[in-house]
This record gives sequence, structure tokens and C-alpha cells, in this order.
Amino acid sequence: MDPRAVEEQEKYDQVWKEIPSYRECSPGEGFAPLFMQAFEGSLRAGQSVIDFGCGTGRVARDFLAKGLHVTLVDISSYCLDEEVRTMVQLMAAQIEFLPACLWDLPDTLKPAHWIFCCDVLEHIPEEQVAKTLSGMAKRMRHGGFLSICMKEDLSGKLVGQPLHLTVKGADWWRATLEEQFLIKKETLIGEDLYYTAQVEKKVI
Repeated sequence: MDPRAVEEQEKYDQVWKEIPSYRECSPGEGFAPLFMQAFEGSLRAGQSVIDFGCGTGRVARDFLAKGLHVTLVDISSYCLDEEVRTMVQLMAAQIEFLPACLWDLPDTLKPAHWIFCCDVLEHIPEEQVAKTLSGMAKRMRHGGFLSICMKEDLSGKLVGQPLHLTVKGADWWRATLEEQFLIKKETLIGEDLYYTAQVEKKVI
């Protein structure tokens, strides 16, 4: 990994190991129903989904309930809840975990039918956002659901470093996403707290 990726990995290793309260909220769980609704009628058992920046990984339970094969990706090996870690060990045919930097994804990560990325992109250094989105787009066959927080984080003070590194408004995120994806639907949630986008492959 490049030096900046190493810095971010070390930061999030510290967050996950030393701040138990960071696990209390798993945004992916809250947004999973919106993902299911967005692609209702298209999701099929046996298809695959990649959760980029999976954090605790708890949303995997929702994906597995739909019969999806789940790949969890996160920069820190310490992020998964113990329950999810056990699932990865016991259900290797249905769920796997890949520790990786989102702007330096390994070639071994193959495309999935769907991608899911919630409360993650704002954590990426601004200069690496385009590369991150490009890597995600290359690994999406059908569609994806993205949610982005547009406010400063509250937890960074606990480790002395900000966690939200790209704090931008909806217009900026829309324009940036459109470089890699076709946006089918977008929503603002909680008085401009979150920007969400349902995306599909962009035809070039």
C-alpha cells in the first residue's frame, strides 16, 4: 500500500480496537432496505454483492437472507463484529472478507452483480475519490447503492484525527459520481445529512 493508505489503515485499526462506541452505529444496516427496494425484482439468489467499506459487516446478514454471495471489503482487519467474523469462518462459500484499501483494490477482487457503499466515501482522501470510484465501477455488473455523509464526523476527536476527509455537498458528489456511473435516482436525507444514489453502469 502507498504511505497514505498505510496511515489510514493504522488510523482505522486504532478506531476499531480502541473505541467500542464506534461499533454502536452501523449505517449499512439502516440503508440496506433502500438497496433492497431500489433493485427489487432484479435481486436474485445466487448473485453477488460487494460491500465496499463494510465496517462491522452487520449488513451482510440482510444480503445473506436474500441468498446473495457477499464480499466484505475494508481497510482495517479489525472492523468486523465477532458474529460476522464467525460467519466468514463458517460460511466461506457464501461470505468472505477482504482487507484492502479502496483506492488500491487488488486484482483478485472480481466484479459482482451489485455494489453497496454506505457512509464510506466521505472517509476517502479527496485526491483518491476518483480512483476509488473507478475501482468500484469496474467491479459492478448491474447496479449499486451509495450513501455519503455530507457533514463533519464526530468520532475523529477520539483519535485526534478527522475521519471524514472529503466533506462536500450533493452537487459535488453528483458530478463526481457521474464520471463513473449512471445515476438512476438520488435522495437527500436528514436535512442534507446524507446524499444517496442508485447507480447503474455507465455506457461509454
